[in-house]
Order: sequence, then structure tokens, then C-alpha cells
Amino acid sequence: MNLELSDEQRLLADTARAFVDRHADDADPWPAMRDTGWAGLLVPEEHGGSGAGMTEFVLVCEALGRGPVVSPLIPSVTAALALRWAGTPDLQDQWLPTLATGAFTGTVAVLEAGMRDEWSPAPMSGLGALTGTKVLVPWVPDVAVIVVVTSEGLRVVERSGAVRVHDHDPLCAEPHAALTFQQAPAERLGSTADSAVVLARVLDYNAVARLAYAIGAAERALELSVDHATNRHQFGRPIGTFQAVAHRCAEMRADVDACRYLAYRAAWALDHDADAAIAVTAAKSFANDAMRRVFLHAHQVHGAMGFATEHELHRYTRVAKSFELSLGGTTRHRDRLATEIGLGSRP
Repeated sequence: MNLELSDEQRLLADTARAFVDRHADDADPWPAMRDTGWAGLLVPEEHGGSGAGMTEFVLVCEALGRGPVVSPLIPSVTAALALRWAGTPDLQDQWLPTLATGAFTGTVAVLEAGMRDEWSPAPMSGLGALTGTKVLVPWVPDVAVIVVVTSEGLRVVERSGAVRVHDHDPLCAEPHAALTFQQAPAERLGSTADSAVVLARVLDYNAVARLAYAIGAAERALELSVDHATNRHQFGRPIGTFQAVAHRCAEMRADVDACRYLAYRAAWALDHDADAAIAVTAAKSFANDAMRRVFLHAHQVHGAMGFATEHELHRYTRVAKSFELSLGGTTRHRDRLATEIGLGSRP
């Protein structure tokens, strides 16, 4: 395993950071983002994408988290992956080229009321037209296609179909909504057995992308904390010279770097199909707790300023908390990791 970035990957990361510098405050950065080609990074070349790997996508997501740049990129790429792996040739020809260019966007609807997390079995029936409600679905108002998880596997629904939207109050700036399907026409994505495998891969890719986005936010929170500790004076000296403050910043640095290593390792494992489930679930279980520690330290270093919405720190905190609360908690992933390494699941 070699995690050293190539010259092309470093150039991509630099380009993404330059994009963030220019567009972080845009009300709608998606038109500018369409021109970058990032929506097609994980789409094969024959369908209009670049056929790049997860490592490249992680570099982009990490840079966007520094803004944070709020866009439908991650959910749309996630939907494209489901179509790439399980869609019929007709469905792939219909959706992948437009998803790759960003002309249309997609999303994945997983959660329902009563589900523990995205890894829990979905109650909604996939027999015939879809009826039921999905909750906490990202970027619903703007999407053209929705991949829906049902008890019989994955289904594809056009947003223009029989769907009603009920907006949620978002934890972070990314919009979420509840979707109510009323006899919505749906097309099957693969068999029921194939769908389970594809869904697990989709959730793993989504988790690593969102981890990278949270790492970008955490890196920016660390920079803000160090800057504040350097410039804020108390008792005639910068507060960063006090051991209690300096140690918090040092612990933040250690956690952010550990999360970045685990994210890059997970991306490499996904690209090379090398114990990917172990790498992803180890990264998610560690990062859930690490992100909480990082932002606790950040708010402590900032003092009262860190709890004022006039300061930008809360924007990054919301990104990290949203990551922690999505795609499985720490206990879920530790149980999964134990199963993957042969210890078996808990009774």
C-alpha cells in the first residue's frame, strides 16, 4: 500500500483548494463546480466521466470541507455509483452521462422512521410502484433521479414522479427532506442479492467521502484555533503559550492527521478492493469519536467566541456533527469491524 500522492493528485488537490478560495461564499457554487468535472470523477470514461479513483474524490471532498462549500456533489456521485454498479445498460446510458457532467444531480434515499441507521434493513416494499416515506434525504429539491433502498433491493425513481417533499430543519447547511412516495413508478437496480452488496459498497464510498469532507472542516477548525491562540492575549502573553491551550491544539493535530491517514487508507482499499470493509469501518468508528474531540478542543480554545454564530467555527462543527450522526455510529462500526476480522457479531 502506497499512500503517497502522485503529481497529478497533488495538482487536483491544489486546484480544489483554489476553487474553495474563490467560491466558498457563493450562494450556489454548483454552476462553477460543474465546469471542474468532479461530478464525473467516479463515472467510467465510456459514460462521460474521467474514470478516476476514490483517492482523487477524497482529495476534492477534503478541500471542499475547508469552505465549507455546500453542494450536491457527494450525494450525486453516490447515486451515480449505484447506477454504475447495478443499473441496466439503458439506465446507465440514460443517467450516467448527465450525472457525470453535473447537468442533472441525483441522491440516495435510505432512512425511514424507526431505522437505527443506514445499515438497518429498510421496511419500504419494493414490489411494484413505491409507497412510503424516506427521511433525511439530501438535496431533494434539486435532484433529477433518486436511488431508493427498499426491502427488495434498490430502485430508481425520477424526481418528477409521484413524490411529495417535506423539508427538514438541517443540522448543517446541506438541505435534507422527507420524501413521501405515492405509487411512484420505479425501476429495479439489480437483483435483491446484488442490491445488498451494491448498497454496502455505496454506503462505504459515501462514508469515506463524508469523512474527507469532515477532515477538511476539522483542518480549518484547527487553523482557526491556532490563529486565535496566537493572537489572543491574556495575562500579558498569547494564550497559546499556556500548556492547557497548547496541548489541546496538539491533540487536535494528532486526531486530524489520524483521520486523514485512515481516510486515505480507506480510499486506497476501495480503489484496490483490498479489505475495503475493514478499512472503511475502522476509519468511521475512529473518526466519529475523533471529530467530537477535535471540535470540543476547538470550542474550548476559542472560549465564548466559539459559541457565537457570528464566528465561523460553528459552520465546521455542524459539518463534523452531521458526519458523526450519519452512516452508522461508533458502536455499529465496531461491531461490523469485529465481524469482518472474524470475531463474530454480538448476540
